[in-house]
Amino acid sequence: MNKLREPVIYSFDQITYLVDIEKQVLRQTDAPEKEISFINQMTDFGDHYLLAWDEQKKIPATGPEKAEPYIIPSLLELDPEGMAARYGLTPEQLAGRTDFDVMVDQDALRARQNGILPQIDIAGEKFIVDLRLQELRHAQYFFPTISLKSLELTDDGWHYEGFYEPIMKQVVSLDPKLTEFPNGIIKIRLPNEIGLDPVGTARIYGMAERDLLRRYPIKKELKAEIIPLSETQVPRLIQQNREQLQREHEQITRRMRPGKRPRF
Repeated sequence: MNKLREPVIYSFDQITYLVDIEKQVLRQTDAPEKEISFINQMTDFGDHYLLAWDEQKKIPATGPEKAEPYIIPSLLELDPEGMAARYGLTPEQLAGRTDFDVMVDQDALRARQNGILPQIDIAGEKFIVDLRLQELRHAQYFFPTISLKSLELTDDGWHYEGFYEPIMKQVVSLDPKLTEFPNGIIKIRLPNEIGLDPVGTARIYGMAERDLLRRYPIKKELKAEIIPLSETQVPRLIQQNREQLQREHEQITRRMRPGKRPRF
């Protein structure tokens, strides 16, 4: 059993905070609902952060008035053990690196900044992610393409889903009156734009690239999840259609029965 680590505590201005490297915040120990974000409320200088602080209200300053600058150490300095464990590195590998260097794969970032688009594996086939054109292009043949608009966003907005025909490599619509499982059709789930290409998303929507990458680093290997049709709405749809056919059959049978013959 892994031994639980003692939480890392950092103090300034006579207030103590728990260092949360997962959410990248300082959380006030006596009021956990009060958080200070390293991303949104501090300026990253690489080896440290600068926090504009309102000493009267004891909160991050919202303007230059009465703002006192506080130098906050990097997460690597505050919790090197936690950062090493979180990002699968040894403490020695952290030397000379910044928080951003550790959180974001620098080789993958350079490749993306040099114009190399990410790729995603869909049912064993590689597709190039092109957010500018809102499409996934077959990496080898460049055709067919899958329009992101042909997929549906999940209710939480974090994934795309759709029914997919692997041989034709196309998103398909199911017959709403089907009574059997469709042959060769699968359901796929893949990340939304941020998960597919955070750099491209930042450029298209005018977002701060470094801040977005700190929250959602580039994923080296993207792979669509295959969802069995048995775990979708398809079985329920098939059952409903079969029951409807049975009702229609019974109605037709009743109409075809001969009426009572008169007695003579």
